[in-house]
Amino acid sequence: MAVGGPRDVLAGWTDYDAAGFELGKVLGVFPANQSFGGVKRMFWVDGYPLGAMLVDILDRMAEAGVLLKNEDRQYMWNPDESDLSLTRGSVEGREPSP
Repeated sequence: MAVGGPRDVLAGWTDYDAAGFELGKVLGVFPANQSFGGVKRMFWVDGYPLGAMLVDILDRMAEAGVLLKNEDRQYMWNPDESDLSLTRGSVEGREPSP
């Protein structure tokens, strides 16, 4: 993500497409100098598995409590410490993110 890292980039609510793009940059899928405008269709148009995969990773990070997700499909780094020892059963029993 940006120079400050994912916590800084996602310090505030970020739309799913921009958050997915930043995740792709961290993973090396997109070069550091790639502009969002050049790849935004991957997130907006069906038929691009890469965009869907990146958003799926964001959703899984929200399920695990690392990120928060709101009803507007925006993500934000969870300011509370995540419990990384959660099992699928304990995650599925939790209330959805606001």
